[in-house]
Amino acid sequence: MKDEQVMAGGLPKASAFEPQFIEVLAVQTAYVTTGKPDGRPVVLLHGMSSSADNYRETMHVLAESRWLIAPDIPGFGLSEETQPYTMVHLVEWLAAFREALDLPPMDLVGHSFGGALATSFALSYPEDVASLLLSAPALLAAVGYPEFVKKMMIWLRLPESGTAVSQSNRVVQQAVRNSSFAPEQFDDDVWERRVLEYHHARSSAEVLKALAFYDVRPDLPRLQQPVCIVWGENDPVLSVSDVAELEALLSQVEVHRLPECGHIVMLEKFEEFIEIAQAFWGKERLKIED
Repeated sequence: MKDEQVMAGGLPKASAFEPQFIEVLAVQTAYVTTGKPDGRPVVLLHGMSSSADNYRETMHVLAESRWLIAPDIPGFGLSEETQPYTMVHLVEWLAAFREALDLPPMDLVGHSFGGALATSFALSYPEDVASLLLSAPALLAAVGYPEFVKKMMIWLRLPESGTAVSQSNRVVQQAVRNSSFAPEQFDDDVWERRVLEYHHARSSAEVLKALAFYDVRPDLPRLQQPVCIVWGENDPVLSVSDVAELEALLSQVEVHRLPECGHIVMLEKFEEFIEIAQAFWGKERLKIED
């Protein structure tokens, strides 16, 4: 990458993708796509208080070799809300999204809440998932309920039953900066994008409730797909200590702990995240060829 094409923090300068829309389970669903639609697709699922735009730089770089699709999960970004807001219902929404786009078996990428959704989908539809790349996945939230919900409410500065929409820009910017180990590494436009995503996160409180009652631990040993977990060692949102339990529960897993990294791995350690993803998928291609 040329120096003039790189922003502070090592992120490449990347324009926004034009959103497309499709109706899925009566939900007007926004998504972006790029790359080469002639191979195994990669579906990227964002975290809470976020949107598909969180993968903007990742998609631009990987488009040279991969086919990438990133939806706005219902209640986030430009997608409509849905009810009931449960993991079971969201899994069915994702299954309908895959069917509507007529996608073959896919690699799933999931961050935080998106990691929990990706994992739940793989458990319900194992034939449709080739591998899982998870960054700080919210898979053990139910273990610490209600402490988990209380902590996240405070971090997001959400009223007990409200959403992020009504918060002031100043409060929101502080909240999103607090999720990063070194927020000063990024240009202002990165934080402006994150603040915009935050304001469009209408279902954040619903996500907290869904995750708090989602205990996937008994089912994790059933996962047959290869799993790669990437976690920031300084994550203030979801503790990297969860990795030990996940390693014990998953049969095929590799783990990468990234120093001096907070919660949003794909932004804070962009180059490392890309390298890990390409290496992980490279191993998968070798297995298929063998």
